Amino acid sequence: MRIGYKGSALTPMSRNTSTKGAFKRGTSNGKPKLDDHLERRQGGTRSSKSQRISTRRTKRHETRNTNERQNFGTILSWLIDSQKVPESAIIYYIGPTRLTSLKKGKLERNGILCTCCQYIYTIRDFQMHSRGNAGDDPYDATGVYGIQGDGNVTPLSQCMRLALRNPYEPEHHTIKHVTTKGFDDDGYDDVCILCADGGNLICCEQCNSTFHVKCLDMKVVPNDPYYCAYCACKLCGVPITKRDSSCLTCSLCEKQYHVKCSNESLTIDINRFPRAFCDKSCRKVHEKLESKIGVKRVLEGGLSWTLLHRFDQEYGSYEVRASKKLECYSKLAVAFRILTACFEPIKDRHTRINVIRNVVYNCGSHYQRINFRGFFTGILEKGDEIIAVASIRAHGTNLAEIPFIATAEPHRNKGMCGKVLNGIESDLQDFGVRTMVIPSSSETIRVWNEKYGFNLLKEDMKKEIMKLNTLMFHDCLRMQKTIPEIINLNEEPPPGYYRLMGRH
Repeated sequence: MRIGYKGSALTPMSRNTSTKGAFKRGTSNGKPKLDDHLERRQGGTRSSKSQRISTRRTKRHETRNTNERQNFGTILSWLIDSQKVPESAIIYYIGPTRLTSLKKGKLERNGILCTCCQYIYTIRDFQMHSRGNAGDDPYDATGVYGIQGDGNVTPLSQCMRLALRNPYEPEHHTIKHVTTKGFDDDGYDDVCILCADGGNLICCEQCNSTFHVKCLDMKVVPNDPYYCAYCACKLCGVPITKRDSSCLTCSLCEKQYHVKCSNESLTIDINRFPRAFCDKSCRKVHEKLESKIGVKRVLEGGLSWTLLHRFDQEYGSYEVRASKKLECYSKLAVAFRILTACFEPIKDRHTRINVIRNVVYNCGSHYQRINFRGFFTGILEKGDEIIAVASIRAHGTNLAEIPFIATAEPHRNKGMCGKVLNGIESDLQDFGVRTMVIPSSSETIRVWNEKYGFNLLKEDMKKEIMKLNTLMFHDCLRMQKTIPEIINLNEEPPPGYYRLMGRH
């Protein structure tokens, strides 16, 4: 048994070097923690702990310029900012008919401005306005004129592929396992997987995960070798070693189990990697999740709700049409832009990864704490514009975690957060998941409670989380909400939700 690791998991990517008084209790080597970007800056100094706020940016310290504030959360706006197409470029619908007989328009951030009627259409509406085939992919059938300097029309889908080759887009975040930068020679994590804080840590004998004794609800450090929940059979609790060939890893909860302990058989499909499930509940949730990827569900008021996820083979996803994969990846890029506009950058100190980026692109890792393969991204859209985003990960049917929820700036204070939560609850209710868990700063607990019905964790849920890898931030508290049996996506929250802050 080894103890003695100190440190903290998450730090902001940038820090004002002129700021003084940034040392926090519980850190090692005087290094600042995530507290640094959970606190307001006042007169060049950090505020007290009682004044800490969540990672969501406030207007006081936003630095985005005026043009950036006017951006729309659309694929078209993303293409313009990626410098793959110019704003106000000439657009043609390039379906099966000739170019001279087709509709012409101008590319705007929020849609396509038709030159014949001076009306801005979504890309699909422009396709129908041009009397195109509804079965054609609109990004293949709509093109930009003259951007290659040869007088030809370049399909928007080709522009999207070029934009996805930028270093910060998902094409460059394909399957890769994060490695450490050399803080510890032995390869163990330097923070607790449960609370994201450093200190004296117990090391798992099988993997690189570490834990606080108190986070495991232990009184003293055990004398016997300790195996974490991911290194023991989920069903019988017996430790599983690397030499044990009679075990599989569940495709949903990612816990190991002995084949003899499960009644579920290995699923083989020629179009995908083999899938294994520890029990029927994990199989049900996994299959339901995959059935909803990229499927837009229409709501009232012109809104829609969609789940996004990477389609890489190693993640176990079905082979899908290239056009669907391209649109999904492009919307993930837009969702990432919205989240980074709403939250301060979060950089993991030990592995140096961008946490928000890896969550959105569900990047895997051999470090269990930063293994985000199971995350899905939910988006709330109005037309072609993504107006709100949430990150979701289901841990079987017991619970699902939602570490990030963000609303694009033009749509805040309009009830969009409630719509996002309704979309999440509707999906989780369909999956059979019983509880949602979120991280919250102490200042926002009352809002989550009175406005959205979340409560602090109960004892039984605390014990359940001890067995799971859930994303946590230093100095945050976890809250939970039981999912109702029936969810109406268009239903307004019950009376009393808006007592505290008015309509959100």
